[in-house]
Amino acid sequence: MRVVKSDTGFLFFKKVFKQLVAAQSNIVLWQVSPQSGGRQISHCQINNFNFESNKIFFQFNVNGFLSDSLDLYGYVPDAGFIFKSWIEEIRESSLTIKIPDEIKLLDDQELIQIHGSIGLDLPDIWKLKTMDLGLDEGLSDIWRVKSMAQRSTRDQDLLNEEFSMSLDEEDRLFASQRESPRARPKGDKWVKVDNFSGNGAVLYKLYDLSRGGMGLISSIDANFFKGQDIKILGFNEFELDDPLFGQVMSVRPIDNSQIEFKVGVKFSDGQD
Repeated sequence: MRVVKSDTGFLFFKKVFKQLVAAQSNIVLWQVSPQSGGRQISHCQINNFNFESNKIFFQFNVNGFLSDSLDLYGYVPDAGFIFKSWIEEIRESSLTIKIPDEIKLLDDQELIQIHGSIGLDLPDIWKLKTMDLGLDEGLSDIWRVKSMAQRSTRDQDLLNEEFSMSLDEEDRLFASQRESPRARPKGDKWVKVDNFSGNGAVLYKLYDLSRGGMGLISSIDANFFKGQDIKILGFNEFELDDPLFGQVMSVRPIDNSQIEFKVGVKFSDGQD
C-alpha cells in the first residue's frame, strides 16, 4: 500500500480527481453501522471538486442511508485506491464531502481484500486500475511538495540566496503591504518552468521573486492562464533537486504593450 497525503501531494490529488471527473469513474461509497457493523454500498460519480473550499461534490440518489455523524469510506476501482472522509452536506440528489486527508493506493492482494469486504464481484485484476496515475514513471514523487527543511543542501543554498535579493527603493516603500515582499533581480535571470502542457520545460525571464511567489515574463500570454499549476525546475543553469510548485494568479500585459506579459505565480503552501 502506498499513501499520498493531500497536504504534501495535493497536486497529485488534483491530477487524479480531474481524471475521475472527466471519465465519470464509478466511486463506491459506504459507512459502517455502529450497531450491526454492516455496510450499505452506493455507487456514484464525482460531479465536481474544489480544493479552495476543500470539497468534493457527488450527484446521485442518496436514498437516505447516509449519516453525517459517521465516517464515510470510498473506493475507486478505476484507480485502485481507497479513502476516508466526512460528510459536509446531504441533499436528496447530491452529496458534498471533505477532500480526504490521504488516499491509499492498493496493491493486488489488497484489492482482493477490499472487494471481499464490501461485497463486490472481483473481475480479473488486470481489468481494475485502468486509470493511469503515472506511478510506473514515478510521477507521484514529482508532484510531491517539499518544505525548505526537506530539500537538499544545494537546493537550500541556492533558494536562500535567491530569496535574499535586495529590494528596489520603490518596492521597499510598499514592502509592508505584502506578506512576502518581492525583490527584482539585479541582472537578467531565467527560470526553467514546466506548465504541464506536454511541451516540456521552457526558460522564462524572472521579473521578481519572494518566498511567497514570483513574477515571470512571457512573450505569449496563451502559455499561461489563471489557476494553472506549474513546476519550477531551476534558475539559469542551476537544476533544483526537487522542483518548486506554484499556481498562476494573474497574466497581464507589461505597459499595455501586448508584446510581453507578466505572469504572477504564488508558491504552493508547505514549501517555506
